[in-house]
Amino acid sequence: MARARTIAIAALSLLIAVTAVQGGAIPDDAVKMHYPQWPDLDVTGLNVLDGPIVPAVGGPYEKYLADDFRCTATGPITEIVIWGSYRDDLNAFPPLFNLAIYSDIPAGQSPTGYSMPDAMLWHWYGQAALEEVYAAALDEGFYDPNPDEVVGSDTVCWKYVFHIDPAEAFEQTEDTIYWLGVHHSYDLDGSGVVDSGDESMLLQIPEWAYGWKTSIDHFNDDAVWCDVTSMDTDGRVQGQGPWNELRFPDGHIFAGDSIDLSFVIVPEPSSVAILVVGAVALAIRRRYR
Repeated sequence: MARARTIAIAALSLLIAVTAVQGGAIPDDAVKMHYPQWPDLDVTGLNVLDGPIVPAVGGPYEKYLADDFRCTATGPITEIVIWGSYRDDLNAFPPLFNLAIYSDIPAGQSPTGYSMPDAMLWHWYGQAALEEVYAAALDEGFYDPNPDEVVGSDTVCWKYVFHIDPAEAFEQTEDTIYWLGVHHSYDLDGSGVVDSGDESMLLQIPEWAYGWKTSIDHFNDDAVWCDVTSMDTDGRVQGQGPWNELRFPDGHIFAGDSIDLSFVIVPEPSSVAILVVGAVALAIRRRYR
């Protein structure tokens, strides 16, 4: 009976661990990056414009953001988690996201004096597998880096979990620094793509915008932003301007400090399962030696 109970507990532990990584809580040690960059949910948190401000569709208000991370385990990136909010909490349409992985230009080799993305190594476009409210009743600012001003506020933090097909996943290499690029788009009619009539629908929502939430977990160098200069007909980023470093604006308690953005690179579920099974097997073996 005791052995059966132990095995049942082990199986439940395995289920909980795998489920946690696939969409619920993320254990601090279950990541494939230097450490998780959790969202700043205090009044110091900002949401940085990451896409357009509607109704100013396109033009200089279309933003694209990226932040760097160090890989801690060679293998495919099959799950990415980010956090963000909507200006004035307006988010009437299902979101689509451009995700990308870039190589790194270290600060010492960069003509700008700060590190930034180099070549795009991987790109993915689609909907999050999980979209849920992560926190509410917040009091945070919405920051547009183009005028370098806080241009709104929000009270709700959303969590997005992206599951990447292993056949399409990027294979990262341990101890390498990469950049995660994120751009928010829209799925206005449920088709899964942005089509030509979508911009007129967007005009029905005043000053609609998405922001990637900041993190106080600092790594390496500032996050960066750029203007989007062109999009393809499906809403994918095609052209972009130069990368600019992200720093907190004047008037903020962290004014002038580096901005980091909130995200986690998670191991593929199979790897987590193997780790948990191994730990459980070792525990059972020790229990019955």
